[in-house]
Amino acid sequence: MKMEFGEFLAAPECGVVIVTYPDVFRTEAGLRHGKFSSEYQELSAMIILDPEDMAKIEVKGGDLVEVLGEEGAVVVRVKESEKEHPGIGYVPEGAWANILGASPVSAKVRRSQQEIPAIEEVYHR
Repeated sequence: MKMEFGEFLAAPECGVVIVTYPDVFRTEAGLRHGKFSSEYQELSAMIILDPEDMAKIEVKGGDLVEVLGEEGAVVVRVKESEKEHPGIGYVPEGAWANILGASPVSAKVRRSQQEIPAIEEVYHR
């Protein structure tokens, strides 16, 4: 098996403070479709980052990132913020946010090759 240059280099990381927030659309998806639905997961397993922070870790909107918090780590989809807030990552309240620890929490964010865990897996952590 041939190894490529840089294959074992770590993905660039960016330090952020995670702030959780209530999201009416996520709540509505949970009420209409249930908390185990793909609609709920799509609106819960995400982080909103400043474009400057996204550039540091070489990701674009829709990419998967690993968020490493004080109490655990989770893979979520990144969304580019419409407003500037370097150093702050917004995560909707819910199962994925709970893995990271109490808000606000210091965390590192980096590109991920892993998939977003299903909500059943998240609840069993």
